Amino acid sequence: MKGKNYEYDKDNGRTVLKLLSTDALTRAVLDIDQYFLEGTLRDQQPSKKVKGWIGKCPFCSHVFKSKKHSHESYLPAYLTCRDTGYVFHCCACKTDLTTFKFLLNAHGEDRAQEYAQRRWDSGELCGGGWNCPLPQKVRKDLLDAKEKRRDAYKQDYEANRQLNYQKRYGS
Repeated sequence: MKGKNYEYDKDNGRTVLKLLSTDALTRAVLDIDQYFLEGTLRDQQPSKKVKGWIGKCPFCSHVFKSKKHSHESYLPAYLTCRDTGYVFHCCACKTDLTTFKFLLNAHGEDRAQEYAQRRWDSGELCGGGWNCPLPQKVRKDLLDAKEKRRDAYKQDYEANRQLNYQKRYGS
């Protein structure tokens, strides 16, 4: 791992994960998010009220039909900027998603994994607290390393157990 960008903090007797986010890390996350989110909403435009974009939701149809006519909803969808990345919110279908989940639902697994890998390569900006899970390859590597450590510990434990038995009972 390149560097630890989190710490554990005691808060009222509970252990809490706290991100050590700097302006450079936040800027890197937002740059990656902007690259992947550009043009993902229908009729996407920069928002005038908040930092982010406004447009139409790719998940709901926004078309309401009545007996006489149908009309398109005026309820917008937002991609809003946060410290840990952009967050998607649709006022019509009440959907709230992180960037990873938005890309997963709107563009599929490959695009979402590409996004997670880009964030990991930019300084391990995914995992706990970053609103983006670990990329599959990194997750597999970490789980394999954990399995090796567990096996090594188990072998040491068995060796020490046999040694203690021999010391105690002499065979």
